[in-house]
Amino acid sequence: MYKCLQIFCIAILFSGCFNSDPLEESKQQCKNDNKKFYIAETLNYRTGKYEAKVICQ
Repeated sequence: MYKCLQIFCIAILFSGCFNSDPLEESKQQCKNDNKKFYIAETLNYRTGKYEAKVICQ
């Protein structure tokens, strides 16, 4: 039981490292919905750095 708990915790920790929605997928989804998209630089408050973000309109 303890090993299963360890594996579960490790899986949760590593799942947070992967970006589930990269910019290319967001662009393609906007195109499929016939919406205009643009990329904006937004501030990530945790790191203090600017990151690219796709915005659909």
